[in-house]
Amino acid sequence: MLDSTSETTDTTADGRRKSSQLAELKADLLPEKRALAEDLRALFGALGLSVRGYALRRHLDASSVTRYLNGERVPQWKFVAELIGDVREVAAPLTPEAEKALRDTHRAALRTNRRDSEIQNLQDRLASVDEETRRIKARERALEEALFDREKTLSESITRCHRLETRLDSQRSAHAADLALWKGEWEQLQDECGHLHQEVLFLQEALAVTRAELIAAEGECHRLESELETMAGLETRAGGVSSLMAALEAADRTATVSELLTVIGDLEARTQKAMARELVSSVSRSRRVEDVAALLTGLQRAGLHAHAEAALPALVMTRPVAETAAMAAELHRAGLEDYVATLLRSSIELHTPCDVIGLALLLRRGRLEEVTQTLLSAAFVVRTVTDVVAMTVWAAGTDAEPSTLAALGPAAEHRSPQEVVELSIALRNAGRDKHVESLRAAAAERRSAKDVVNVIECFMAKDMDTEADHVFALSQNRDVPHVLALARAMVQAGHSDRVASIVDHAVRHRPVDDVAAMIIDLYNTEHFPQAAQVLMSAVRRSAATAPWLFSALDKWYPGAEAVVHMVAASGSPENAAFLMACLESAGLHPLAEAVFRTTLMQRPTGHAGVFLQWLASSGTAAGREEALRERARAAHGPDTASLLLALVAARLSPAVDAVVQGAVTDAAAADVVMLIKQLRAVDHPIDPRADEVIRRIAATVVDAWTTPKQVSLVITLSEIGLAHDAEFFTRRASERPNFKKNLKSEQTKHAQRVLSPKFWRKRPEDVEHEGGPVREMRS
Repeated sequence: MLDSTSETTDTTADGRRKSSQLAELKADLLPEKRALAEDLRALFGALGLSVRGYALRRHLDASSVTRYLNGERVPQWKFVAELIGDVREVAAPLTPEAEKALRDTHRAALRTNRRDSEIQNLQDRLASVDEETRRIKARERALEEALFDREKTLSESITRCHRLETRLDSQRSAHAADLALWKGEWEQLQDECGHLHQEVLFLQEALAVTRAELIAAEGECHRLESELETMAGLETRAGGVSSLMAALEAADRTATVSELLTVIGDLEARTQKAMARELVSSVSRSRRVEDVAALLTGLQRAGLHAHAEAALPALVMTRPVAETAAMAAELHRAGLEDYVATLLRSSIELHTPCDVIGLALLLRRGRLEEVTQTLLSAAFVVRTVTDVVAMTVWAAGTDAEPSTLAALGPAAEHRSPQEVVELSIALRNAGRDKHVESLRAAAAERRSAKDVVNVIECFMAKDMDTEADHVFALSQNRDVPHVLALARAMVQAGHSDRVASIVDHAVRHRPVDDVAAMIIDLYNTEHFPQAAQVLMSAVRRSAATAPWLFSALDKWYPGAEAVVHMVAASGSPENAAFLMACLESAGLHPLAEAVFRTTLMQRPTGHAGVFLQWLASSGTAAGREEALRERARAAHGPDTASLLLALVAARLSPAVDAVVQGAVTDAAAADVVMLIKQLRAVDHPIDPRADEVIRRIAATVVDAWTTPKQVSLVITLSEIGLAHDAEFFTRRASERPNFKKNLKSEQTKHAQRVLSPKFWRKRPEDVEHEGGPVREMRS
């Protein structure tokens, strides 16, 4: 603590300072008041001002200040706080411990006067309540700004949806018109084909009647001598239908395969298709499997496919399962895969679940694994859920069981999501746990993203959350396009909470290139929140991979800068600050600068304030006072104005002072004027912060600028309409020597003086043509 006397200075008229001292403290002062007066004198002595000068600066009465310093009166804490602030500007600030000790001394001095103590307590309570009110208002503004941002984002999303719906309707209308045109053309071509087909049939019938009778008669003559008379009647046109049917029955019993083919061909030529088809069906029901296979082969070669296709269902219906399997083997060896498919289709439609499994076992024993798998896969797709479960039960413990597990893949792929869930429940009830797992895996691995979401929703509707989670987890292991489609489908279905799981899984298990591809795809499809979520999860997961991630982003359109710009423009301030810190640590300074500028220039002031507060608390290089000072020294007016207002909103007073010093100390007066104008332009209308910034600018200007430069600043402010700010700067600079004199001189230097020699100087037009002067006084 200093002595009880303190040296002060007074200023003379010519600008020189003269020394003076405060009077000694009275001996009868109470100890509490004496201690406070000594502390105040010690602080006041650090200012280097006279009592009168300080009173003018603070708009106080000089006698009151003297009584405060002499201990005769106990000042309010406001006076002490302002004195501490003034000392902070010119000397080292008080430590928190010293300021607390001074507050305690002030309280002790107040207690010597009960009324003053009560007033100070009330003022302290009022200040505390006022501070709490300011904090609540600041939070209210931040919430309002966040709500405004969310409402704006929602409005933009709704607008995009309406735009897409309009585009879809226009495309649907255009395609509907094209479809109607093509349908008319197709119907016209169908009519023409029908007329031509009738003409061809008419001509073929005229040619085939005689040939059919001749071929039938010759075949019967060679093989059926006992019925010579009956077959001879076929050579005449009067031969009846009854004789032809008798011949067909005889051919069915005794004719060879080649002869049967000849008869069927003759019937086809005579347009007796129904009889030909009946003959083939009868042969397929009664002859040996080898003969039937040879007949079907001949029909295939002769181009008579329809008769063979019609005969196979009858064969499946009437013959045992073993003969059906043997027929399938014969047709497969003959290369008649279409007939094999028809045979399998008939078996699926006509056989019981037990017979289907029996046929599968026989085919497998014949080493026809591919045919077996085709049979079971088709059966599992088209048969009812009950039949599918029955087939899995019949196949349990047999050689066909692995094929049934594989057959669930097509079933999961082609059945509806509701049927997949019903089948899963039925298989679980039947104790077919392996089949349940195979079915769920197939549904997750084979279905489209939208179908997977539907399957998950169906499981959830049945309160089967475990099964839904299992399908969801398996589906995330597929390729990147499917994972992206799955994320979009989840958003469209209202399951945005699951998108976070998709993002986390992708970030943890996929390489950097895949993660970058996901981010770019989501960005280009305007799923900006999901793209930002993937990027931030990847960065938070492993900051060490950030350089490779952003390098991979630059390989795709529109590049890493557009992505980080989107994150800063739409995300939370904490995400933007964390992203900037990560980019700085990775040496990606251009991208970090893009995040900083986007947050300051495009986000609300409160949002930017939280961003800067996070940077300062995390120790990021960009948030340090030195970096902010250098940024302000090199920045333009709009950038600096937004930065200052955000720092004030964040209550980072040292940083505000650093930015003000960087932007003002060496700046031209015109640049500072533009800064002040920009502060007024971008300031919040309800909760203005520009006054605080301008007060700090004024303090820096008064301390660092020359008097002529200050005068230029005040005049420029007045000329551009900022009279209030000009008046404020005038009050702050009035204590500078010769400021008022220079200001008045600058303001009046262009004013015309009535009694000056220049005013009375003759004008050229006052001189006569001859050159003589005209002695008239100008008024």
